[in-house]
Amino acid sequence: MGWRERWSSAPVRDGLTVWIIVLLTSGQGFRYLLGLPVYAAVCVLTVAAIAVSFRPTLAMLRLPLPLGAFVSLASASVLWSATRGITALAVIVMLATTFVAAVTVRGTGTRRFMVLLYRGFQISLLLGIGLELVAAVIVRGPIAPPMSDLTSLTDGKDVSGNDIMWSDGLLFQGGPLQGWVGNRNPFGLVALLAAITAVIVLLERSVRRVDGILTLAAAGGVHLLTMSATVSVTALYLAGITLAAFWIRRLPPGGKKALSRVVLGVTAGAAVLTIKYRDEIFGMFDRGSDLTNRTEIWKQVLATAEQRPEGWGFVGYWPVWEEPYRGIAERAGVLATHAHNAFLDAWLQLGLVGLALLVAIMVLLFGSSWRLVERADRGDTYIPLGWTLLTVAILLQSLTESRMLVEGGWYLVVVLFLSAPQVFRLTLVDESLVHRGTPGATASDTR
Repeated sequence: MGWRERWSSAPVRDGLTVWIIVLLTSGQGFRYLLGLPVYAAVCVLTVAAIAVSFRPTLAMLRLPLPLGAFVSLASASVLWSATRGITALAVIVMLATTFVAAVTVRGTGTRRFMVLLYRGFQISLLLGIGLELVAAVIVRGPIAPPMSDLTSLTDGKDVSGNDIMWSDGLLFQGGPLQGWVGNRNPFGLVALLAAITAVIVLLERSVRRVDGILTLAAAGGVHLLTMSATVSVTALYLAGITLAAFWIRRLPPGGKKALSRVVLGVTAGAAVLTIKYRDEIFGMFDRGSDLTNRTEIWKQVLATAEQRPEGWGFVGYWPVWEEPYRGIAERAGVLATHAHNAFLDAWLQLGLVGLALLVAIMVLLFGSSWRLVERADRGDTYIPLGWTLLTVAILLQSLTESRMLVEGGWYLVVVLFLSAPQVFRLTLVDESLVHRGTPGATASDTR
């Protein structure tokens, strides 16, 4: 067997897929550890390795219309961007992220890919726990980032104006924990994603029970110690959707649709109530209704977005030394490198068209996965439920964070969109997807 055959073997592909999930999910930690130049080199080498290993998959790179339109709009925004050089770099990063997402999910069966997602989130979770143990047991105090990374852009301050620490070393004081990603909200999301995928692979019996249960226990502990209000509220929504999904599986076809409508209606109502009673809800988690100064950031983002309906150009993370991003931060009175809302950031960077496309992507993504959940019976696969829960998780998180547009967030949007059948094609539901989670048995599905 030649080197090309070995490099394209199933174990190598699986390893590269898990690695890219870890790298994109925990990128902040790797930038803290390695610094931007080395981190960038690692990313380039990883993309090159994936291109070689998944070479046969390159012929299947065509994106569905909404995804392709959003990526094309981001690329075209170089023409009218207020920061053309930065936009060009951000577009390259988005194209690379989209590329690795498309080839890894299409080069792996949907059932197997859920296991690889689980492994990636599991490793990211364990990296965070390991760092917190080092801070609490060995260092016995805070750990500052060894390399400056993007923190130099904000003078080493976070959104609240405090000094940025990789870990505060508060494991034995009850937290909050920041993990490998250096921020409690993203670390809480990592724990939630690990828990979601752990539940699905346990239901599918794709991993050993002790493996999944220990990961669930670790994710639960991390969630309690990150004290993330957004993740806590998200977890409650996901618990309700999961219970409804199990109930739907036991009903006849007519009952399935009726209950599904009730679930969607209750979910919409719960969202409205959450917004209306946000003071009381976030007060339960010792968080203000302004969500750590986010409301002032949103106000300034809206005012700036309205000035240019076409957007200021895609940049991903904000270049806070350039206008209009520097002005937004100054007027808001806080230091921030994104809008803390993915939809507002899409409006700011890509205009009203970009906002509409992002909304369409998320609506279609949820609809694609939920209609499979709605049709499932006892004994059918739980993979579509996993797609639904992951979609809801990143969607709710996007209301207070903009990371859905970059790194692991965008990777997850692409792989989920490519996994579920597309509603906008107006085709009949593939029954094999409902029952098995895959459109057909392939070599990668039977591994």
